Amino acid sequence: MLKSGDAVLVAVSGGPDSVFLLHALQSLRSKLKLGRFSVCNLDHGLRGDESKEDSRFAKNMCGDLGVEFLHKTVDLRTKRSNKLSTEELARETRYKFFKDAATKTGASVIATGHTLDDQAETILMRLVKGSSLRGMAGIAPVREEGLIRFIRPLIELEKDEIIRYLDARDISYRTDRTNLEPIYFRNVVRREIIPFLERYNPRLKRVLSNLSEHLREDFEFIDREKSRASERMTDTSGTKTGVELKDIIQQPKAIQKEILRDLLDRAGGEVKSLSFRHWKEMEALIKHKDKGSSVDLPGGVRITRTARTLELYLI
Repeated sequence: MLKSGDAVLVAVSGGPDSVFLLHALQSLRSKLKLGRFSVCNLDHGLRGDESKEDSRFAKNMCGDLGVEFLHKTVDLRTKRSNKLSTEELARETRYKFFKDAATKTGASVIATGHTLDDQAETILMRLVKGSSLRGMAGIAPVREEGLIRFIRPLIELEKDEIIRYLDARDISYRTDRTNLEPIYFRNVVRREIIPFLERYNPRLKRVLSNLSEHLREDFEFIDREKSRASERMTDTSGTKTGVELKDIIQQPKAIQKEILRDLLDRAGGEVKSLSFRHWKEMEALIKHKDKGSSVDLPGGVRITRTARTLELYLI
């Protein structure tokens, strides 16, 4: 995750996970020979004075540790989205801020405090809602995005371990009361569904995390093969994006799906809204349908079969 000389930006909310992450990386700075080291903190504006106090706490902690601190306040209540839930909008806003802060500090690495609990909750949520292999691969421990490397150093640690460590050393942290409210699906998974299932397997969170690792390895192979095939196959011209039928038919189904997912994204469609029914309709379009047949996809994109190609375009 880290190499000598890396400039690191640590995302700190003030909660136990990010506080532990900051203390852990701070204690390892010399050993890992890290470069510039800084913290970023975002107040989403959703919890009023409580979230302001979280930010003040994070700022004071960084002052005590002698760590550079970058902060921003937004008001997500004024940025409602018809396409994104509050949680998704908060995540999108948060990661944009992280990348802006990394640009400002020259950081090449952004560290976040995702734990094994977060991984297990994510996998279970996606399973319940219905997800592809890509989704079931879960939270990647390391993810490259342009020149930035996102790392999750705590992804193998359970939250209980972190809490015990902090409490044993009298290290203060903040508690977000919204994590206790059952209005968010993740909270229901965390507080009701996982404890119920742990009655049948006390190691459930570890099992779900292991499952995500196995699936991530499988998906990484598929993604590499898709990239090789896609370079030869896909074509974008004018307002249409397409692929030769003869090229895509010979690909395994798993790779066909990833190529079609990329094509939909390029055409301006909504990849996250693809359902199992959409996949089966596209599969039938490739295999059996006549020239001129089409399928409408999320985001106002239509995929049409011509004599030789599959073409995607906005309608």
